[in-house]
Amino acid sequence: MLTTDPMASAGKVAMFLVLILGLIVGLAWLANRVRMIQPSSRQGALSLVSVLSVGQKEKIAIVQAGEQQIVVGITAHSISTLATLDEPIEQDTVTRPDFASVLAKAVKK
Repeated sequence: MLTTDPMASAGKVAMFLVLILGLIVGLAWLANRVRMIQPSSRQGALSLVSVLSVGQKEKIAIVQAGEQQIVVGITAHSISTLATLDEPIEQDTVTRPDFASVLAKAVKK
């Protein structure tokens, strides 16, 4: 009758656990490095100026495309151009609350 040493099995399990965890950490590091490397020609060509939620899955957004700003309607199934702004809204005037203030406000409720 063959008997296996439980410590040998535990050693194999621990070795594979360390291998898998190392692989996860390595892939996460690689994904972070790849995300940081972006072609400089495409950077800043398209940006989101402001978003207004008008329903559970519906939004109205102002998108900056080069020098032009476009108002788009976003639903669960489509994105439609609503208007093109003649006078662009400056991004400095649009303020977004930071996460810490939103969290503090939610905790106070």
